[in-house]
Amino acid sequence: MHAQHSALKQHASHTRVQLPSSGFFAFLSKLSGAAANATDFASIRINADWLCVVVSFVCLAFAALEGFAYNNIAQALGWGIPLFLGSLVVTRLYAGHPLTMHINALLLVGMGALHVHISRGLPEYHFSFFMLLPVMLAYRDTRPLLSMGLFIVIHHIVFDMLQQAGFDCYIFRGPFSGLPAVALHSFYIATEVLLLTVIAQVLRQHALAAEESTKLLAYLDKEKGINLRVRAQTDELGRTSPMGQVFNDYADNMAFVVAAFKMLRTDIRELSQIAKELGSDNNQQLEESSLASKKLRDFVQSLGNQTRMGQSTAELSKKVTEDSFDLLNELNQSLEHLQRISKQAFDSSQQIQALHKEVQKELSPGAAQQLQATLTTLDNLNERTNAFMGRMDVLKSGLSAIENQLVSIDRSTHQWVENGHGNQRQGWEVLGAMEGMQTRTESTFRTLASTVQTILRSDDLMREMEKRLSRFDV
Repeated sequence: MHAQHSALKQHASHTRVQLPSSGFFAFLSKLSGAAANATDFASIRINADWLCVVVSFVCLAFAALEGFAYNNIAQALGWGIPLFLGSLVVTRLYAGHPLTMHINALLLVGMGALHVHISRGLPEYHFSFFMLLPVMLAYRDTRPLLSMGLFIVIHHIVFDMLQQAGFDCYIFRGPFSGLPAVALHSFYIATEVLLLTVIAQVLRQHALAAEESTKLLAYLDKEKGINLRVRAQTDELGRTSPMGQVFNDYADNMAFVVAAFKMLRTDIRELSQIAKELGSDNNQQLEESSLASKKLRDFVQSLGNQTRMGQSTAELSKKVTEDSFDLLNELNQSLEHLQRISKQAFDSSQQIQALHKEVQKELSPGAAQQLQATLTTLDNLNERTNAFMGRMDVLKSGLSAIENQLVSIDRSTHQWVENGHGNQRQGWEVLGAMEGMQTRTESTFRTLASTVQTILRSDDLMREMEKRLSRFDV
């Protein structure tokens, strides 16, 4: 433990953990100038020295009361004041010095001897020694206990010898005195010193542990920075105190955490950069997806409009084809009528010619001339009818070609309408699939946006953690 304590002192500053104090401890702290609950041994000795001064003053007051009671106030103040002032001066000048605690032990033994002397050796006043011995426990050291026990024994021996020689010094009263009394009292003193020594050792171990804890905790000051480079050292036997082990484990674990955080911080920074880029592209991709869906919807609607136009064209084509069929039938009927008229005109011309030959001699010149004009008219009619029939044949051929083209147009229009319906159905299917894909894409983008926000929040958290962990020196 001593080796561990000294090893820590090489690295630790003199920062002390001060706990709030009140009452007597606050008063003692004001006297000593050290923290009442300080854990370092220098402050402990300083506080213990001033505690001896306070106890010496109480003993002086008790000696004064005892002097009044036994009409010996002169000796009470004559010896008590120098003893108190000696303790005050030594403590004032050399508080915390190792020799001061032995001097204070000697002066307190003098106060106990004064109480016994003023009472002229009453055994009850020997309790002063047993009351003053535990005061030395404030030093957390066995040396002042041993020196005070030795001073008490020496006092008993010397004062007994002086009392037996007739000097005005008192230590015992009654038949039980001399060496047997000195031996018995020395036995009790030695026993108490032994017990208090054991307690002092325990208190010292506790003080060492408290001092070690204070020095280790001083490295965990978040305001000044947390230094985890220091480790608690082992003692001569290679053992580490429980507090030191806890501190070492904490330092090792925090060093690992800080190192892992630095690696994680690098990854989070890269993810944050990627998230920012994804976030900036997210809205643009959503807009492009919506625009593509709108264009596809407009295209499908235009397909519907074109299909409806095809249906109107198909109906018109069907009407035109039917009209063409009717016109061609009427043309055929007219051609047949013309053929019959032409045949009748030809027959009439033949009959008139035959009649002209038979009645040519009997007719007058005027009638013959009229008949000849009628025959010429019939021939002209027959020729015009034949020419018109030729034109009608040409028209019939043209109408037939037109009819064939109209049939082709009608078939093409029907095929166009069927293809338009098929394309429209496929367009609606593609649009439905694209809208479903867009819905999934938007869901994916929303999830991505949420992920981006989470990463950005993680980045902010990492920045805060980085700010806090910057206090750690590992």
